[in-house]
Parts: sequence; C-alpha cells; structure tokens
Amino acid sequence: MLELVELDGTIAVRELGCGAAVAGYTPQMVGLTLAQGKQILAETQRHLVQAQTEQHCRRRQICQRCQARRPLKDVRSRRLVSLFGTVAVKAPRFKPCQCMVTCRRTLSPVAEIMPDRCTPEYERVLAKMGALLPYRRARTVLSEFLPLGKPQTVETTRRRTLCVGARLEREAVAAPTCTSAEPAPSITLSIDGGHIRAARQYQGRTFEVLVAQISKGEGKLTVFSSVPAEAHAQTRQLRGVLHGLGASSTTPATILSDGADGPRSLGEAASPGPTHHVLDWFHLAMRIQHPAQAAKSWPSKTEDDRQAGKRLAETIERIRWRLWHGQVRRSLDLIEETAASLEAVAEDTAPASAAQKVARLLRDLRTYVSGQSEIIIDYATARRCGEPISTAITESTVQWLLHRRMNAQQQMRWSPRGAHLMLKVRTAAVNETLDRDYAVAERWAHRPFRKAA
Repeated sequence: MLELVELDGTIAVRELGCGAAVAGYTPQMVGLTLAQGKQILAETQRHLVQAQTEQHCRRRQICQRCQARRPLKDVRSRRLVSLFGTVAVKAPRFKPCQCMVTCRRTLSPVAEIMPDRCTPEYERVLAKMGALLPYRRARTVLSEFLPLGKPQTVETTRRRTLCVGARLEREAVAAPTCTSAEPAPSITLSIDGGHIRAARQYQGRTFEVLVAQISKGEGKLTVFSSVPAEAHAQTRQLRGVLHGLGASSTTPATILSDGADGPRSLGEAASPGPTHHVLDWFHLAMRIQHPAQAAKSWPSKTEDDRQAGKRLAETIERIRWRLWHGQVRRSLDLIEETAASLEAVAEDTAPASAAQKVARLLRDLRTYVSGQSEIIIDYATARRCGEPISTAITESTVQWLLHRRMNAQQQMRWSPRGAHLMLKVRTAAVNETLDRDYAVAERWAHRPFRKAA
C-alpha cells in the first residue's frame, strides 16, 4: 500500500500489489523477484507522478494576482518517461485569467514540470550508459533491471547523449575560470593524440582526437578530450580544467607531448603559469626502436656479417643510452657516424639492402632528434627525482577512452561532431563528475527535446 499525504493533511491510500499465502516455500519464492520489484517500482512511480501532477495543476489554476480560478480550456494527455516506467497523466490547460490584460496566453501547468517529457535523471543515466556502452546494449542493460516500459529507440538514445554532450561543452566554455581554494604547487599536463575512423560522407579515413591528462602531485588524474576540428574554445575549456585543479599564474606546468605542434601549442596556450616542455620518452624510445628492429635483419651468413650485426646493435643501444641521459649532441654525432659507415657498407652486395634500410632509419631518427633537441631532458635524473618523463598512462587512457568504445572493439564510423560530443559525456563519466556537471549544465537545455507534431 502507498500512502500519499498532501500539504493540507489529506491522506490518499493506493494499492501497489498483493501476494497470496502459500503452504511451502522454495528458493525461487524467497523475497522479491526482479519482476515483482520492477512492478512495485512502476506502480509507485505512476501513483506518485499522478498525485504530484494533480496537486500542481490545482495550485496553478488559482491566479496569483486576484486569487480567482482560471477557466478550463481543455484536457489533454501527456507521457513522462522515467527510470521507473512511462507514466501517462492528464494535462489540463487553462485560459488566461480575466485580470491578465497584457499576457493572454494559455497556461499548461503539466508542461512546466514536464518540459522534455522525461525526468532529468533518466536523461543523465541514459547519456552515461550510452557513452560507456553501444546505444543498443545500453538500452538493453537498463531495461533488464529497471521498469522502463516500452524501450526508447536507438536514435533517441543517441540524440539524448549528444544533447547532454553539447550542454556540457557550453557550460565548460561559459564557466568562470575561478581558482580552486587549494592552489596546486605544480601541474603536469600530458597530451597525446588518437585517431577515429570517419564516416564515409566525410573527407579522409580518420580524424584526430586530443586527449590530455592533468595531475597535481599525487592527486587523482583528470582527463580532458576533444576533437580539435569541432571543439568550441578548446583552449578555454582546458584552461578551465586547470583552474579547477588549482593552477594560477604562478603555478609551473610541465607539458609532456610527442613534440607535435598541436599538443604543444594547446598545452602552452591553456596553461596560466610558466610552462616547461618535455619530449615524451615513450615516443622517443619508439623512434629508436625502428632502427633497432631493422638491425635484427642484418645478414648472418658469415662470421664477419654476424659480428658486424652485433656491433651495429650495440651502437644503437649506445645511442639509446645517450638520449636517455640527455646527451643530445653526442647522440647526433654517433648517429651521423653510424649512418655514414652504413652507407659505405651499402656498396657491398651481401648486406646492401639491410645497411641502406638501417641508414635511412638512422637519418630519420637524426631529423627527429634535431627537431626536438630543445625539449629532450636527462630522463635518468628526472626519473630518480620522481619527475614525469612519459605519457604511458595517457596512452592507456587513449586506448580506453577512444578505442574500447569508438574504434578497435566497436567496428563503427563516426562523424567528427558526434565523436566530440560523445567524448564530452564519456570524459565526465571517467572523471566521476557527470552528476555535478549535468546539474550545472541544465540551464543550457533546449526544451522541448523534440518539437510537437
């Protein structure tokens, strides 16, 4: 039984369900089953919504100026979709009061409390599940445990998820950049990029996505992601995240990246304080790994070839050791000397192809190291001092944030705008701030969600 008590003390009792006594019990009969629990939740929601709607309509029928009752125009029906079922209620519409001279509009009280025909909690949970799982699977999981009634279509789930992402972005742009109460002594900003397969109607096979991970000291990591081609005030959004973590004009920021212009310029423009760029050791080590892998294909038919291949492998390891210790000039000299000797060896017939391949890769490594020489540090010393040197954690975040939902494990193609708005919701879910951000961004909601026919 459900007991509803109104403001004037009136008590209304509604029956939710009843059970019958049985002679014996089985393990399946102990307690409530999932179907019985869903039925009780659905009946409770139906009676509660109907009672609240009737009370609100009675209150709004009284004119606040002259205390007269507004005349009834007509009565329609309206449905409210919630996590505990779809409820159909009566929606009376009232004519304007006689005292209203300037405003002669029809009053619909039910539309005031149900502007979008769904509860905000339903929309938030639907967007969160749609960001974490494929839309069809998210709808199936929700209907398995909740009395949703007739399930929403996949298109409705997609549109609501993207609408929530658009609200989160508008709130991130409009939010004031106020510094946190606890200023951070330092900020580490790790930026990396990923690629998502583009829909066929867009130019190019893939488009780029930037993922940033921000940390202050030993605190929790905060994730930021966006599609640069679709982001609105991307730098301002990232600066707002930094301000929320306590960054100020005096907070030093260490920016880890692969040396590309996009991540470096984004981190430098968004940081409010002084910045220090560091080339990610992971990307630098991968560049060294290319000639190291090519050296393994060195011919080994004769003893001289095997010794030459061994010396080449040791030389590449010395290049790696010098770069690990920040000895850029010595590394470049060794790379140049090794590449020149390999080009001379390429005149021989046996190891010609292998020597040319390793020499070409060493020339590429020399070009990369020369271009990034200003941001290569002594990684060995930095690691001993506990300073950040790698974006390996960001690489795993890119794998989880992009590939698990939007690329590798889900064979699908995305539009840049759809992927950008999806990432806004997915990032908020990863940071565990979706509930707070959704409540704040509610002011940017467009009501109704779908225009009436």
